[in-house]
Amino acid sequence: MKSFVPIIAFFLSASAFGALPGVTEFKTTPEKITDIELSTLLRAHVASADVIAIGETVHGSSAFLGIQARLIRYLVANHGLRLIVWENPALRSLEFARWVSSCTKARTPVPIAVLYMPTTADLPLWDWVCNYNLAHPGDPILFRGMDIWDRPWEHYARIRALGTAAGISPLVIKSIETSCPATQSSSWPEIDMVFGQQQHDGKVFPEAGYEKCRTHLNTLLNTARQSGMEKKQKKESGSDDAFELAISASTMLGWLGFYHHERSDDILSWNERDRAQGRNLMLMMEKHDAKRAILSAHTSHVSHNRSRADWWGYGDLKSGVYFFSELTQKKVFNIALTAYEASGTQGYWSLPTASNSMDKKLHDAGHTFSYFASNAAFLTEHSTWWMQNQNFPGPHESGVEITPRDHFDAFIFFDQSSLDKALPQRPMWQP
Repeated sequence: MKSFVPIIAFFLSASAFGALPGVTEFKTTPEKITDIELSTLLRAHVASADVIAIGETVHGSSAFLGIQARLIRYLVANHGLRLIVWENPALRSLEFARWVSSCTKARTPVPIAVLYMPTTADLPLWDWVCNYNLAHPGDPILFRGMDIWDRPWEHYARIRALGTAAGISPLVIKSIETSCPATQSSSWPEIDMVFGQQQHDGKVFPEAGYEKCRTHLNTLLNTARQSGMEKKQKKESGSDDAFELAISASTMLGWLGFYHHERSDDILSWNERDRAQGRNLMLMMEKHDAKRAILSAHTSHVSHNRSRADWWGYGDLKSGVYFFSELTQKKVFNIALTAYEASGTQGYWSLPTASNSMDKKLHDAGHTFSYFASNAAFLTEHSTWWMQNQNFPGPHESGVEITPRDHFDAFIFFDQSSLDKALPQRPMWQP
């Protein structure tokens, strides 16, 4: 089989136009790419990675969803990955996680509304996942969301219910009750009233109480995580509950941090969200004893962020992958999905115009569906490149300007990726 690899590589990259150096042009649609073709490009990178992260520059775009599904199928079938972690809230995603697990016994309608901004293009992946679990009930795919947009009162309720059983001091639980914002709220109108009490410094919560809350939640997180690891090592019951307790503490740290800084510091606000995403990915891998995982999220959540970039004009936002790598020292191989002309459930992205636009460069060269690594020869033309990521009107460039090798290991480009039919969804920010 190895003797065919150079021939396949040549066939993939050969074309009638002047292909950019280092760019592989596919001659088929995403779902028809073969395992051999993907192995030619990815096997060595994937084999040495603990997490393979797939990032999309816009949610709900059909070509992105098609290649995402094909990559996940390849990683499950050829590299033994079984845990899929999604940009979806930790508790809200439990319904979807239970559905994926139930597929080992029977097929039922997919609760697609749980996902952020779902479309008909999302469905083929989950149809395949369910079929896979039906065929492999002893070694199934697992699913979980790592994001923070949950109902906070449900996390507080889990902390109360699971804390004692996990060996958490009642004093810590009581301290969370008395110092953490919104512990007595049980609806979004009540949460909105808490948010309305903005402090003089532009932050949402009184600083002294907020810092005490963070201290107690961190104590809870670390104690519960340690308890879960010890119980798992000793094969004692209760390890799952201990990890769920840690996940709730982590998620609340992210949720509270995002809203505390939202009106005063965009970078601190978004970084609190992504720090929680990275922690939750770590906790979910530990809970399931998964040495490796697949992560799917927006490109802003899976970038390595090894050098500064100005995401959407907010500034140097860090990602969940950045914080995960910082926490665990595990290796992440990440792929950015991008396009020249893109639309999705977040809108229609404006066409790129900058001379150092990566997407425009590929479009002008005639590429339509391509793969290239972050060290592709054509990327030496500029030290930084724009990647489309916004619907900003007018002649100004929009999106993010990156140093490719500092942010992504590889890229998959489409000349066009459009919105498929949007499906009904549940509220995102206040589910």
